[in-house]
Amino acid sequence: MTDILDKFIENAKQSVQEGYYDVPENKCKKVSLKKRLGNSFTLITEIKHASPAGEYSFNNIDVNKTSQSFLANRADAISVVVEPKAFRGNLMNVPIAKKTGLPVLLKDFIFCEEQIQAAKNVGADAVLLVVKVTARMNVDLDELIGTAHSNGLEVLLETYDNEEMKTALGTNAEMVGINNRDLRTLKVNLNKTKEICETVELDRPLISESGVKTTEDVCFVRAAGANGVLVGTAIWKAADPGAKIRELKSAGSGY
Repeated sequence: MTDILDKFIENAKQSVQEGYYDVPENKCKKVSLKKRLGNSFTLITEIKHASPAGEYSFNNIDVNKTSQSFLANRADAISVVVEPKAFRGNLMNVPIAKKTGLPVLLKDFIFCEEQIQAAKNVGADAVLLVVKVTARMNVDLDELIGTAHSNGLEVLLETYDNEEMKTALGTNAEMVGINNRDLRTLKVNLNKTKEICETVELDRPLISESGVKTTEDVCFVRAAGANGVLVGTAIWKAADPGAKIRELKSAGSGY
């Protein structure tokens, strides 16, 4: 049965075929996301033009102004969604976000070397790889991680259940993530982070992704074992995005 993830994967294949990832190299200084995670509880904000779950959609975002606002309001890193079809992303938003000096994570449905090369060329510090995507496409996960490393990129490896987390912890990915949103249905369950953390012994930084909206949510996933959170929708839907960033950051910092 076809689900939403199949559509995302099909979009990614088309984007590769259309040459979307053929971009010139933009050399810039690398900043380690892993090191940032090791220093304190980390808040990763996100540049994402549209939510496929229908939660929001923007025709135009001033990426430079938004990135600088993230920095000014104490975000620790910036995730940039570059998928162009469902999420309206753009690879060229990465070098703009890099101007902040914060670590930049490139998010996409990555399955091949062309996408990894593009991430390097636009100056990303890390890439998101998704266990479910590589499994569904029969891609060698270890080889893909190796390709990222050979291009100077750190890897945040996303999981959704216990088995995927066990797979992730058997790789050389620097960081692991738990997506509280089911990519097949787009439904969110914040308990996913707690459930998975209770069944595995983590040996590297963990990011809880999706569904974090309040200070209580931050405290919940931190208590469960997360070293940081990746928040997009709650910030973009807030009446005062800067205040929401400060609120979530303060909850994670414990003050």
